[in-house]
Amino acid sequence: MKAVKIILTIILGLLIVIGLLSAIAPTKMSAERSILINAPKEAIFVNVKYLKNIQKWSPWREKDTLAKTNLEGNDGSVGAKFSWDGNKEMGSGSQTITKIVENQLVESDLQFVKPREGKAISYVRLSDSAGATKVTWGFNSEMPRPFNAIGLFMNVDKMIGDEYSKGLEKLKNLAESEAANLIINEITVETRTYIGIKKTVGFDKISDFFAQTMPNLFTKAQDASLKMIGAPSGLYYTYDEKTMTTEVAVVAPVAEVKGNIAPLESFVVKGGKALEMDFHGDYKNLGTAHKRIREYAAKKNLKTTVPVIEEYVTDPMAEKDPNKWVTKIYYFVE
Repeated sequence: MKAVKIILTIILGLLIVIGLLSAIAPTKMSAERSILINAPKEAIFVNVKYLKNIQKWSPWREKDTLAKTNLEGNDGSVGAKFSWDGNKEMGSGSQTITKIVENQLVESDLQFVKPREGKAISYVRLSDSAGATKVTWGFNSEMPRPFNAIGLFMNVDKMIGDEYSKGLEKLKNLAESEAANLIINEITVETRTYIGIKKTVGFDKISDFFAQTMPNLFTKAQDASLKMIGAPSGLYYTYDEKTMTTEVAVVAPVAEVKGNIAPLESFVVKGGKALEMDFHGDYKNLGTAHKRIREYAAKKNLKTTVPVIEEYVTDPMAEKDPNKWVTKIYYFVE
């Protein structure tokens, strides 16, 4: 009986201590780290906005490269959700995008399941700073009582902050490396002849249009004994962000057009001065390259004309890694 009283007294004492510690311990936790990156915001933001790209620099992803992952929704937009289930170091949970301010901010809800349940709000902010881009990565979370007492014995800012610093260094190396690929050359392009099909499609249907058209294009070219002299391309005549549509021709360059090629059309793009860029990376990140070229043209007081040409040098069926895809982009200028 005496032993039971001692045990109860100890338990009661521990509960009192925990209660006192919980009363004085904060219920809010946060950490934040920043870094300067010598790259334009657009080159950085594609690696912050898309959950798939975040995995390239996340310090936690390298803790278990074999972790099970799942991506739901339209990546790079509000509502997109990335889930993971890894080893003890990586744990399991999910990240859901809740807010996007283009080239400025991404906020996400974090839900942790293992090794312990929890919630947090994560954010990445981009701002201009001394000719570079300042990237700030942080989180805010609440720990209910009495569990908040743990915070008195853990330096959360250092634990999480050190990981954030590692991730930001990887993001810096990645973004600066990719930005180095955004080199613009002023060249002269010869007149080109193409065969293909032109159509106005929604932004979300561009990939489907290419996938449906390319096989027929190659088959028809063979049937008509047309000699293809380059990589398949896209000729963009309009890009309307209000209606979210583009008038684009899916084409292949040929030496000349002869005979009946219906239902295909022939397109002759007159040569002349042009701005050219070799873009290395996923097609979904091409917007960064286009914006960079348009900004270059504006600074040089160059008037661009249509069509804009995207030449898909790498065959995605042969090279599965999107980071190794090469796309040549041409903007004709007057």
